[in-house]
Amino acid sequence: MNKFSGKIWLTIFLTLLLPGIFFIHAVYAGTLSCSVTSTCNTPGVVIFKMYNTANSHSELPSQSNYSNLVCCGGVTGLGNACSGTYAVALKLAKVTNSHVEENTFSDYTNPACIQAPSGGTVSVGYQSSNCLGYDTTVASMVNATNSHVGNGSAYPLKVCATAAPQATVGCSTNVSSTSFSALTSSAISQASPNVSTTISCANTASGCTLYVQDAGNGSNPGLWNASSIHLVPSPNAAFSATSTLTIGIEGYGIQVATDTAGSGSTLTIASRYLQSGNTVGGFSLSPIAVASSTADISGREMIVTHLAAISAGTPAGSYADTITYSCTAN
Repeated sequence: MNKFSGKIWLTIFLTLLLPGIFFIHAVYAGTLSCSVTSTCNTPGVVIFKMYNTANSHSELPSQSNYSNLVCCGGVTGLGNACSGTYAVALKLAKVTNSHVEENTFSDYTNPACIQAPSGGTVSVGYQSSNCLGYDTTVASMVNATNSHVGNGSAYPLKVCATAAPQATVGCSTNVSSTSFSALTSSAISQASPNVSTTISCANTASGCTLYVQDAGNGSNPGLWNASSIHLVPSPNAAFSATSTLTIGIEGYGIQVATDTAGSGSTLTIASRYLQSGNTVGGFSLSPIAVASSTADISGREMIVTHLAAISAGTPAGSYADTITYSCTAN
């Protein structure tokens, strides 16, 4: 044991990892919107065509006989193919000059489809009077089958649709490591620098969550000295959720706070890590939620402070821990 002025000096290195920083690379944006128009400009997509805006026969988008176009857009990457992720808006009896039916019927074999971008979702439904709960009204029908069609206001029976773009989630840290340098049994030490972790998510149903876990000694969380086969436990010898560090008693953990960076929904810190003074939240070998939002956010930031204490009996040497952050959509 190395001693100097009654102090034990320990060299501590913390490595921070963020595997798969961006879980989803494609970014799509927008809310589905459909209307009947004479032109459908890119990136709008023709779902089907009508002869008139009311009491009309229909044709598939591949045909060129009708000039009233059911045009949908607002979601980048939207298509009209009946493949991949898609929903059938209507079924047609023929490819042109056709009656239509809802997609739950099986009399007609020519589908008019709304295709979502890869990783997105799309749904079609039929409701009386309005399309409450959906993004848009695609068209309206006289009957559920063997029917004429019209624009969204022509008839009470509505063709409704929603298309959701792919969710994107990303998180990153400003440094790859932080260090306590030397620990002493006569003080509670703070690693330098503090770690700034940023999280963003878009097109999610209910926001996103940032998680943390550590490697410890492989069996329990903490600062590990492989040479001395000794673990400074996190946050204490009982591996509790939280602990107030005391000079001369082994313990180790983090405190987390937010700043004003970023935009969107609020980033809420988990109570386990929302600490101050010498109280810390403990690590776990499995992911634990550190912070979360209930809606989309952009560049929201949290500041992580690492604290540790050792005892007079803590073996001298080099201690280390690997901390992994990850983020997912809720």
